[in-house]
Amino acid sequence: MADYKEAYKMDISDKDFYDKARNEIQINVLAPLHLVSLFAGLQSLDTVINVTSGLAFVPLTKVPVYCATKAFFHSFTISLRHLLKARNIEIIELIPPALNTDLGGKGLHSEHPSVADFIKAIFQQLEEGKNELTFGYSEMLSKATPVEIQGMFKRMNP
Repeated sequence: MADYKEAYKMDISDKDFYDKARNEIQINVLAPLHLVSLFAGLQSLDTVINVTSGLAFVPLTKVPVYCATKAFFHSFTISLRHLLKARNIEIIELIPPALNTDLGGKGLHSEHPSVADFIKAIFQQLEEGKNELTFGYSEMLSKATPVEIQGMFKRMNP
């Protein structure tokens, strides 16, 4: 799992930066765009859920391309919501924060909220008819003012 954790960290001066960035863009942008374009042709389509991240709003500089791909998909989701409104297709953005998982290694994220609490909150928001689903820190990031964003950026990227 350590390789997975290191795969997302990028430094613009690394010799393989471009290749790693291109790969991440293919996975996080091009593949979901392809799926949306395929599904949009279905007459039975009534809902699309795009997964972004709290990092779409305030980037973590050690994972710049990941954050940029999530910001791209946040912007695309807003546009898609408008573009498919006439077809009555609901466009939902799921904006998770960091959660207590073993992603990257056991115990690395134990200070973050549990996945169970996140899932409970997301289903509650779906029942309420919300189309931007947030939780904890991602809710703060998605609603932050420019001044708050600057402060969060400085705290996240010392």
